Amino acid sequence: MRRSRGGLPPDPRARLGQPRGEGRTPRPGERSDPLERRGEGAGRNRVRRPLHRGAAGLHPRGESDVRRFRSDPLRLPSLPRPDVPGNSLKDRLDLAALRAGLAALFPAADPTAAEVSELAGDASTRRYYRVRTGSGASLPSIVVMRYPDDVPPEAELPFLNVHRYLSAAGVPVPAVYRSDPGANLLFLEDAGDTMLEDAFRDRGEGECLPLYEQCVEILVRIQSEGTRALDGKAIPPRLSFDVPKFTEEIDFFFEHAVREYGAIPLPDREERAIGDLFLPFLERLSALPRVLSHRDYHSRNVMVLGPGKVPGHRNLRVLDFQDARMGNVYYDLASLLRDSYVSLPENAVDHLRYAWRHAATAELRNAAGDDGAFAWLFDLAALQRNVKAIGTFGNQAHNRGKRMYLRFIPPTVAHLRGNFERNPPMRALAGRLLPILSALAEKAAAEIPA
Repeated sequence: MRRSRGGLPPDPRARLGQPRGEGRTPRPGERSDPLERRGEGAGRNRVRRPLHRGAAGLHPRGESDVRRFRSDPLRLPSLPRPDVPGNSLKDRLDLAALRAGLAALFPAADPTAAEVSELAGDASTRRYYRVRTGSGASLPSIVVMRYPDDVPPEAELPFLNVHRYLSAAGVPVPAVYRSDPGANLLFLEDAGDTMLEDAFRDRGEGECLPLYEQCVEILVRIQSEGTRALDGKAIPPRLSFDVPKFTEEIDFFFEHAVREYGAIPLPDREERAIGDLFLPFLERLSALPRVLSHRDYHSRNVMVLGPGKVPGHRNLRVLDFQDARMGNVYYDLASLLRDSYVSLPENAVDHLRYAWRHAATAELRNAAGDDGAFAWLFDLAALQRNVKAIGTFGNQAHNRGKRMYLRFIPPTVAHLRGNFERNPPMRALAGRLLPILSALAEKAAAEIPA
């Protein structure tokens, strides 16, 4: 069943696995006074009561879409993981536009002397470059993002739109120094190379638990003050984690992980039966009140400057937020704590779930529902999120040749197996889904690149 444009929403009980159309395209954003409060708010996606009492005076001044270049910016953790040292500049980058931007930012430096190397990037089609600025520049380096051409010229870039509201809410995101829409370039802070995943691997659970506690506190800020900051120009309130979106992501798993990567012959009636078992869980999640959701909040999207907590969490940077939408309070928490890239011990997961409840406002705790159902709803969110992640890994490996993602399928299947074992109401779904997941994990383990 395809999604209608402008008509009635699709029947959420349409079986999983059917092709779906594209989601609704956001309306073009306005550029003037982007933080002006509007009466529209976030509509039905917001929780009923105001989040964070007393926040009315948070943003007395309007700010431009691109933050002003500062002469003394913080040295912050970097964007994507670097590739092999010495990786040369690819011809996809408009060098003339790059040098023009560098000349505007660093008038005392020679833009032709800058050294440019491509970074490995993420699972998207965006490209990232580290630019070492050279003598005369007030910064030793910056990162330049080249975004794809699928943003209409009259539309506001989602990255800039969401960045504005997260910044207004006090979320530590990389500063934007300059935007060049004609060349599809953003000039951003370079923040080093240490992801939370790297810190966990190198320093261990004991030293990194305080970093995860900070991530939980930042998440509460996204969900509370981030939701409060939204106005009629914000893109996230136009998008939501509802039943159609959840089922679209389960469909993605079947298409790209099961059929394409796994080449598992799954009869149509079996896929329909699995979808029918998923549906009540997805409906339960969709019925919860919605707040601002990062959508991809995990250890590869948090950069670490240092282990010590500083005011405003300035030792951390949150990345990859451009796809933010409205969702339940469990989605991002499950993404962080049931991460495909870092497997936290169960006692750490329990501690951090408690930390969220301790840090959350009364409104967020109300949005989470009954205290007695907290662990169950968290596990439901992790179930949907982990299945979706395996779909992403299958797509990256099969369609984009990024086989390095195969190594994350087995630990994600392990998360799901533990989830099924903890929750008897998932037993029927587990009976049909676990054999498929086990086959995918076995295949991925055998094909992980050396």
